[in-house]
Amino acid sequence: MKNKIKIHIIFLMVSMVIAKIFYFRYELFNDLSILQLLTESVIWLIPYFLLILMVMKNPIPYLLIINILTSILMIMITWYERYFLIVPSYYDLSQSGQVGSIIEIVPYLYSFTDLFYFIDTFIIIIAVLIFGKIEITPASTKLNVVIIAALFLATVLVQLSTYKDTVYNVSSASKQYGYLNTQLTQMLQRNFQETEVVDSDFDYQELIKLKNNDYLPDLEHKSFGLAKDRHLFIIQVESMQEFVVGMSIENQEITPNINKLLEESTEFSNLFQQIGAGNTSDSEWLLHTSLYPKGMEPTTNFLSGKPMPSLVTDLNENDYHSMTFHADDVEYWNRDALYPVLGFQTVYTDIEIPNEDVIGIGSSDAVLFDFVTEKVKENVQLEKRMYANIMTMTSHTPFVMPKKDELLNLPDEFEGTYVGNYLQSIRYTDEQIGRFVTELKELGIYDESVIAIFGDHSGLHGSPMTDEDNELMAKLLGHTYSLRDRFTIPFIVTIPGIFNKHIVNTNLGGQIDMMPTLSNLLGIEIKSPIMGQNLFHYKNNLLGMRYYLPSGSFINNEHFYIGENARFPKRFYDMNDMSRIDLDLPYIEKNTNIIYEILNISDSITNQYTSKDSQN
Repeated sequence: MKNKIKIHIIFLMVSMVIAKIFYFRYELFNDLSILQLLTESVIWLIPYFLLILMVMKNPIPYLLIINILTSILMIMITWYERYFLIVPSYYDLSQSGQVGSIIEIVPYLYSFTDLFYFIDTFIIIIAVLIFGKIEITPASTKLNVVIIAALFLATVLVQLSTYKDTVYNVSSASKQYGYLNTQLTQMLQRNFQETEVVDSDFDYQELIKLKNNDYLPDLEHKSFGLAKDRHLFIIQVESMQEFVVGMSIENQEITPNINKLLEESTEFSNLFQQIGAGNTSDSEWLLHTSLYPKGMEPTTNFLSGKPMPSLVTDLNENDYHSMTFHADDVEYWNRDALYPVLGFQTVYTDIEIPNEDVIGIGSSDAVLFDFVTEKVKENVQLEKRMYANIMTMTSHTPFVMPKKDELLNLPDEFEGTYVGNYLQSIRYTDEQIGRFVTELKELGIYDESVIAIFGDHSGLHGSPMTDEDNELMAKLLGHTYSLRDRFTIPFIVTIPGIFNKHIVNTNLGGQIDMMPTLSNLLGIEIKSPIMGQNLFHYKNNLLGMRYYLPSGSFINNEHFYIGENARFPKRFYDMNDMSRIDLDLPYIEKNTNIIYEILNISDSITNQYTSKDSQN
């Protein structure tokens, strides 16, 4: 006959939570501080005690359910951090598309030790099997109420200490105050803190001076109007990084078609991604507005619907027919709100683009470019000057391609690796770009066009990059794979007949600089407030990056500074070779303050077109 095991309900609940949080904090922050462990545990315990207050008899089934849900939440947070190297906010975890993209790469993220999240559940189940029944010694209602009140009071005290400081970095704040406490702080700050209003005295000349440049009116730049009245085709390539351009492996070019375009192009080889939590949608925002994204949440979630100045509206006013193409759900990242705000006249998404030849998360880039070509033909027949914004998807993580579409004959050591798969996916998309360029030539409009190609963000990062993958990258690059390699994306501008050779422009830039650079070439004077600058003219720059770098980080011509986060102390690098150098605190503080000033100016402009409440 099986014996009963007696457990006091309070001991059971506290031990279940503490065991999980112990591993949770170690995985996210490499932190086992007892004080921080207790601070983290307080808010996680509240739903457990509320449950016991509501279910006094036989609470074990309910405890198991809430415990499993807690474990699932913690493991999702852990996997997200392993891939993006960022602790996610409540919004990131609510995105079904984000969860789906992570599930696709679970084999790269899962660790056997993750079973520890469920160890307490296993122990209870095993105990039931062995002892037949667990007899719970209940807590009195009075004691339970006292404990809940104490937990709420402790949570309020933590919130009082965190609310006064805006949460710019979820990782650091979560390490100090606890993950759920930080999420609650974010929600309270978003709903109750005052929103700044744009300063009517915004001065673009002063902004240029903040970046250590001498201002010159746009009309006086040598590049102004070089491509006036040409068609504009912008191709945003999913996950494409700068290092693949011009690279070969086993005498095979990874981007042969883009390389051919380089013969009539300027390649900006020193351009950094600046997206926030909105990822690809933030890339669209940066391209079309030259304003910083919100960072902690996708900017598209807060758009009020008020039309705003943008590259699109400027082109519309200059008699362009503006179109955007993306074989994805238009509601994902709230693009159904973004595109009208930006001013696109025609929008093509998964509703119009055929759901055929699916690779990864959607229709292949071959299907996409075939569809784009047909729409371009229609506009040519109507003699319309056009702007086409084309976003690819096939080179999306985990980069696994059908065998028939693997165009590279990789060395054995690259076969089946994350890096090898990435190279195959980029090579495939390059092939489709080549086909599209051929179509433009056959339509007779190639010589009347500007073709801009850029990467939306990095692809090779996080725990999917194993030691083997990093060794392969070092072999490809000839040096250790660095943060600069990760964050540098291609920006290539092709103007047949104007650029007659491959020009490499090394001026430091970010995604925020693409709009003013392209507008200047097209002879369009930007009259709305922007944060970027024309890369053909200005050599000096100061770049910020939200979400993927800690608050206060900056990149300028000489240095790459990364602020302190949950795992690492402050880091300071020489931009020439990314060697680690000693901290120059006065210099760092000066540039950090300028970055904060620039970000605040950008936010004050954006706030005119957003609401406090998320649209999602």
